Amino acid sequence: MEALPSAQTFQFPEWQRAFECAMRGSDSSTFPALLQAAKDAIFSRLKAKAARPPSTVERIALNDAIHLLRVLRSEGGPQCLPGHES
Repeated sequence: MEALPSAQTFQFPEWQRAFECAMRGSDSSTFPALLQAAKDAIFSRLKAKAARPPSTVERIALNDAIHLLRVLRSEGGPQCLPGHES
C-alpha cells in the first residue's frame, strides 16, 4: 500500500484523511472501522458548517465523498471501484 499524502497536500485535511484511508483500505476486517471513521469525520465537518461554512468546492467534495462512501458500504469495500488495485 502506498503512503497517504501528508496533511499539507489535502485541501480539506480535517475530513479528507479519514476518507482517503477508507478509500485505500482493502482489508475486510478493518474496512468497517475505516468507513465509520470517514463518515464520522465528514458528518462532523457538516455539523460545524454553521460556525464555518464550507466553500462551494468543499461542498462538492463532501457530497462526492458521501456518495462514494454509500457505494463502498453497499458494495462491500473499495475493491468495487474501477481502478482499485489490491
